[in-house]
Amino acid sequence: MEIFILIMNISISTAHNVDIDYIPAGVLDRILATLIDGAFQFGLLMLGLMFIGLFSMVASPTWFFVILAVIIASYHLFCEAVFNGRSLGKYTMRIQVVKLNGKKLTFWDCMLRWVFRLIDISISSGAVAVISIIASKRMQRLGDMAAGTTVIKLEKAVTLKQISEFEAPEEYQVVFQQAALLSDKDIKIIKDVLREVHKNNNYALLAPLTKKIKEVTGIETSMIPLEFVETILKDHSHLANN
Repeated sequence: MEIFILIMNISISTAHNVDIDYIPAGVLDRILATLIDGAFQFGLLMLGLMFIGLFSMVASPTWFFVILAVIIASYHLFCEAVFNGRSLGKYTMRIQVVKLNGKKLTFWDCMLRWVFRLIDISISSGAVAVISIIASKRMQRLGDMAAGTTVIKLEKAVTLKQISEFEAPEEYQVVFQQAALLSDKDIKIIKDVLREVHKNNNYALLAPLTKKIKEVTGIETSMIPLEFVETILKDHSHLANN
């Protein structure tokens, strides 16, 4: 099955116009996620039919069948729209649907992927999806191409050490009060970029990141980029918890 795995990076721009490379989910990961989702949908179907059987003696089962069909048919649309591009299968396989332009996944993006799923997977038994993913430079099925999305592999679960990595001790003295102007989303992006810097020694990412932070906060400092970014994270952590 190794032929299904293409080792490459997909560059996605964050809200701060900083490019971050992600590893695309391989065909095998996506197939396994689809099978897990299919098993869950089958389980829902069985439970629904049991429920209909129990209540068919006191009410017409027609509407129950309609509701059950809608729930199962809209499973992928609902999950990806509500859970930020992840279904039960994707969560299990640690993969996620993302926009190639770095923006937040919208309901209409999920709708496009869901509509094209009929061609990509349902009618062709997945053959169209497999061929298009392998042939596409960005590992996209037709639904991804229409929605401007792809599916990426997520890093391993964050450890307790990583969670507390940028937390400041109680006696910490805030350097930049303007760090409070940054949103939780901004902080997540900064942490992601900083981890990418440490992971791949790609310190070139720090200059544009520092510039964007200064633009948002209005901070003026000659502090070196790495020290500045780490200080901002500690300042924000301290200000948010006190």
